Amino acid sequence: MPKPNKTDKKLQKHTGIAEQTGAASDGEANQDGEANTATQHDTLSQSIAFFAGELQELKKDIKRDIGELRHEGRNDESSNRHCGFGNGVSGNEGYSHYCNETKPTNARCNKIVDLESRGRRNNLRIYGVPEEKEGKSMLDFVSDLFKTHIKLPEGVQLQIQWAHRALIPQPALTAAPRSIIVAFLQFQVKELVLRKVWQQKIELDGKRLYFDNDFASDVVEKRKAYGPIKAALKSKGIRFNTPYTKMRVFWENGTRGYESADEAAQDLIRRGLLSTWTVRVDRRAEAEDRLNELMPWKRIQIRDTGAGQRARERLTEFHRSDQ
Repeated sequence: MPKPNKTDKKLQKHTGIAEQTGAASDGEANQDGEANTATQHDTLSQSIAFFAGELQELKKDIKRDIGELRHEGRNDESSNRHCGFGNGVSGNEGYSHYCNETKPTNARCNKIVDLESRGRRNNLRIYGVPEEKEGKSMLDFVSDLFKTHIKLPEGVQLQIQWAHRALIPQPALTAAPRSIIVAFLQFQVKELVLRKVWQQKIELDGKRLYFDNDFASDVVEKRKAYGPIKAALKSKGIRFNTPYTKMRVFWENGTRGYESADEAAQDLIRRGLLSTWTVRVDRRAEAEDRLNELMPWKRIQIRDTGAGQRARERLTEFHRSDQ
């Protein structure tokens, strides 16, 4: 049998009073029937009033406990949002979640660089032309420059669409001049012009001009990192080239490719061609490393002040047990 709870005891107590009163009234039924009926009515009214009060008190307690539970739930939800990884997520899981979230971001960044590079594929840049040397028309200046120094196959036209200086503030007289961007209508013509100008030494006012593709800014930064490596190879007369963001070096024992300037520098140090090298800082990798230093995050603990347990205990007082 289930253990009687507090409310059942109260009910038995008042029921016993009612039974005793009823028994006494039955014994005196012949003497005073009206008094017996009045006594039973009073006892029943007292029992009803008692249970009504208990129900009102229970209702108030339940409302208070529900309010506390809602408040705790809002606090837990706020803490979860602040942490950024939800309730019950461990540090390692949070780090994995972060990495999974950053992968699409990195992919989008790479896609943007790729789209920017494709938009520049018909362009080339000219370096070393003094400021104001182009005169009134940049288009006429670059057209005459190419026609003077290179000979195109018969039937091939330059078809230059536009040409202008790099969109940065004009430098001081002692600083290097801005580069000139030239846009061709056809990619094949641009490649042909670029190959021909690379095969010769073109000068203007006694200063050499340099020509290259119009790379995206991210690609330019990666290519600039090869500067000290190129200088070291040139000093030793070693042939090399830099396709896009990579490097190819023609060693005596064969050709070797490098994916980054850091990789090429380490090989040159091993060969004794480079003394020191400062590893380039990858901002994305640096951000991940800084996050890794803060690992692991503490698992969020659910705060329980006992409101839920109290509500369940009060509700069980009115649970109907099997007879």
